Amino acid sequence: MIREFSYYDKIIVSYSGGKDSTALVLNLLENGADPAQMELWHQSIDGRGETCRRFFDWPATEGYVNQIARHLNLSLSYQWREYGFYGELYRTDSRTNGVRFERHGLFGHLPSSPSGQKSTRLKWPAKTASLTTRWCSAYLKIDVAARALANMPDLRDKRILYVTGERREESTARSKYNESELHRTNSKSRLVHHWRMGIDWPERRVWDLMEKHGITPHPAYYLGFPRLSCRSCIFYSKDHWATLDQVSPEVIRMIAETEEDLNFKIDNKFTIKELSQMGKSLLIPENHKYVKLAISDFNTPISTNNWQLPAGAFGNGGGSL
Repeated sequence: MIREFSYYDKIIVSYSGGKDSTALVLNLLENGADPAQMELWHQSIDGRGETCRRFFDWPATEGYVNQIARHLNLSLSYQWREYGFYGELYRTDSRTNGVRFERHGLFGHLPSSPSGQKSTRLKWPAKTASLTTRWCSAYLKIDVAARALANMPDLRDKRILYVTGERREESTARSKYNESELHRTNSKSRLVHHWRMGIDWPERRVWDLMEKHGITPHPAYYLGFPRLSCRSCIFYSKDHWATLDQVSPEVIRMIAETEEDLNFKIDNKFTIKELSQMGKSLLIPENHKYVKLAISDFNTPISTNNWQLPAGAFGNGGGSL
C-alpha cells in the first residue's frame, strides 16, 4: 500500500521521544524523506498550558522532543486531552474531555462530542492489551492524534502518510499488527495511509540508528527504564517502581494517595508502596547524573560524539502491550 514519499503531501510521525519513534524519523530522513514534508506529532500525556495537570509523564519529555525537532530541523506539533491523564482518571458522570492542539504556532480546540456517552472512570487503566480497559493509550494518544488529524482544515484533500513506531517483538498483541493499512481517519476528503515502518525491526537496529546519528536517548533509558512511556507506566516491574521511588519519591506518594482516594490499586495485586518496596532499584553510581535530566525541563543538546548504550536497553517492562 505504501507509495514513494513524493506521492504524499505530508509525512506525519507520531513522536513520543522514545527510541522507536526516534529511529523511525532517522530512517525516514536516511531514505530520502523531505524534512519540509515531515511533521512530528507529540501527544502530551498530562495536557498542556492551562489544561495541564502534572501527574504521569516524565518532566523531561517535551523538552527532549523539542531538542530533537530543532536538531533535525523538523516541524513539531502537540496534541493533548484537556487535563490529561488526571482528568480522564477522575472523570465522573461526564464525557471525556476535549482535545486541543498546537500546530505552526496556532492553537485549536475540539470539544467533547455532545452525542458522546457520559460515564465514570475512577479506575486505573487495566494491565491488558485491550484498549477498551487499558484506556491510557487509547484516550491520551491514539484518539487525541486521530481527532486532530481529522479536523485540521489544511489537511483536507491531502495525501498523508501517518507513521507510528510499534514493533512485533515488543508483545504478542503487536506481533499481529499489519505493517500498513488505511488509517481510521481516511475519508473521501483525506487519504491517510498508516505505516508501522519498523514493525519487523529488532531492538538492536533501533539503537544502532541512534548511535549512527549520535542522538542521545531520553534520560529515562539511562536510569534503567526500557521503554519511554509514562513516568508511572502501569506495566512497570517491581524494580522499576523501586527505581522511581529513588528518582521521584513524590510520585510514589502521589500514586499512593490516589490509590487510597479511589480505593483502587494501580496493580492487580499490590499497592504502589508494596511494589516499590519489593523491587531493587536500578540506580547505580554511573547513571545518577541522569536523574536531574529526567525530572526537570530538558534543554541540553541531544547530539553527542560519545554515544553510550543506556542501561535500559534490551530490558523488559514498561510501555504499552
